[in-house]
Amino acid sequence: MKNIIIIGATSGIGRAVAEIYIRQGHRVGVTGRREALLEEIAAGAPEGKVFTSKFDVAYPSASLCLEELVERMGGVDICLYSSGYGHTNTELEPELELGQIDVNAKGFVRCAVWLFNYWAQNGLRGHLAVISSVASILPLGVCPAYSATKKFEAFYLETLRQLAVIRKADISLTAVKPGFVDTDFIHGRHFPMTVRKEKAAAMIVRAIERRKKTAVIDRRWAALGLLMRLLPSPLWVFSGRFFRPYKDMF
Repeated sequence: MKNIIIIGATSGIGRAVAEIYIRQGHRVGVTGRREALLEEIAAGAPEGKVFTSKFDVAYPSASLCLEELVERMGGVDICLYSSGYGHTNTELEPELELGQIDVNAKGFVRCAVWLFNYWAQNGLRGHLAVISSVASILPLGVCPAYSATKKFEAFYLETLRQLAVIRKADISLTAVKPGFVDTDFIHGRHFPMTVRKEKAAAMIVRAIERRKKTAVIDRRWAALGLLMRLLPSPLWVFSGRFFRPYKDMF
């Protein structure tokens, strides 16, 4: 039995992953902004197995809330950062861009830094995973901040991987890169190669168990991601004309 925290567990992928870990018998900490949904998760689990913490990762106090949750749980072995905010923004409205940076970049760093230091300074083994995106592979012009922050999350994990060697820390790191998943994020719209959130969650849990460095969800997106990497940069920029119908896709 392990102590596992899901940051951003009130809905979507985060909640689906939390429910798997609860069924497996682990002690699970769930966080989010909507307290009623956190309590709903706890009510459906065996007594003493779920610990809730209401906080917003966009605020500086998030790291203190995370620390308090870890203290209540008596430690943490695995943490999945599932909080995320995405929006198409072809008109480049500043608040939309900055809001995504607050959650996907600043919020992630607040939590990742605290967790890394907690494990490293105490000589503990830990595992940090983050829900990045296939949008981190190549930039999408319809959602600039979303693509950039998802790339940031994945690249930041790479820096922490080397830092773990420098500091002789036993910390594993996993960047999860899903394609379209049938969550509220896509507002019920139909997109190609959509993955059921239950399937995505099971694949994420398996990737964490195997301590994979990167996990693209699913195989179809992994194949497409490989092709995307092979595209010359000018060709990718030119392909923007094909994204025009999707400027309001989420």
